[in-house]
Amino acid sequence: MAWTFYVNITNDTERDLEVVESQLHWGYWNTNGEEDKGPQTIKAGETIQAVGVKSAFGPNGYEFSCSWKDDNRNGEAPYGVVSLYVNVPYNNANEATCKANGYFEVAEWKDITHDGHNFIRNIRISNKIDGLRKKEAINSLYTNWDRIDKVKIVEDVKNVDLNQYIPSGIHFEKMPLFRTDTFAISKRLWDGVNDLDFNSLYLKQREVSDYFSVEVTCLRADAAKVATVTKGGKITVKDEYGLSTATKAVDEKVITLESALKYTNKASASVTQEKVASVGVEKELQIELKAKFNILNTVTNEQQRNEKKSTERVFEAPKNKDMDVVPWIFSKMILLYRTDKNNVTTLIGASEWDYAILNRTHVYDVMDNVKQNVETGGQ
Repeated sequence: MAWTFYVNITNDTERDLEVVESQLHWGYWNTNGEEDKGPQTIKAGETIQAVGVKSAFGPNGYEFSCSWKDDNRNGEAPYGVVSLYVNVPYNNANEATCKANGYFEVAEWKDITHDGHNFIRNIRISNKIDGLRKKEAINSLYTNWDRIDKVKIVEDVKNVDLNQYIPSGIHFEKMPLFRTDTFAISKRLWDGVNDLDFNSLYLKQREVSDYFSVEVTCLRADAAKVATVTKGGKITVKDEYGLSTATKAVDEKVITLESALKYTNKASASVTQEKVASVGVEKELQIELKAKFNILNTVTNEQQRNEKKSTERVFEAPKNKDMDVVPWIFSKMILLYRTDKNNVTTLIGASEWDYAILNRTHVYDVMDNVKQNVETGGQ
């Protein structure tokens, strides 16, 4: 009985996929059970058995390769190439690879086992640009550049009296106060950006018009740490200024800034000259962003000692009223954006550090066990 291999392909792009290369090293073409029928063109949106092979009678094995590219005869830029190679020899281990380059992505491919003779594989070919355009737009403070763009520009938060920005009422939703000017990333450093959507320098150069970063100072009341002081009671708290070692992702749908940059201290530059050059670019980008925004990675203990300051404060509730002491947290977000050739700006990396904590009192009358707001702001 002949050994066989069949591949069913779903073309999830809007272009036909044409065969551009096919080589039969051993065995026979046998697509859809038809002998000598080689790899087939896959129409846009179609699922077909795109290629099949079989061995000669008996355990003689088979080996072949073939590739598909998109039909771009209308003059559009090509998407790329999908290549398949399969070798099932008589007395050695089996091997098979399915690779895509350019804009193409291959899903559902499974490697074949080292032994065995008969295989059926299913793959789905898509264009990653189509996937990006279909993504649901997240309209939040962090991801919507139009909102951040309208915030007042202040280059250094150290020059600002933060007290004037604390509102009279309690607002637990994060509010943007001001931002720095944008910092454009030089094209020669783009290879240091770990853009998960455009994961090669080729795609970045074809699809991206700009990468830039910005620091945004925000304010929120910390609901988890509000302290209630009963009438006539006292509480001691600390106002704090300076850098925090606490770093977190701004949004669970967006990777941290550190992850959005390729360079890490563990990066190895010992493989090839090309790798050495790549790591050099990645490290240089991180150094530039550190210099621009002062902090990027976890803050060192030395920075904490030199820059963190605190002031102890005592609050006393009125004799006839309860009082809440609310910590107001000023945080600094470092945001990394991409603007594509369609002028769509997308957040691709973000991290946040608490910069200062200032406490304020909010006083209440106590009547029938219900708090009624009397005044806000406090000292």
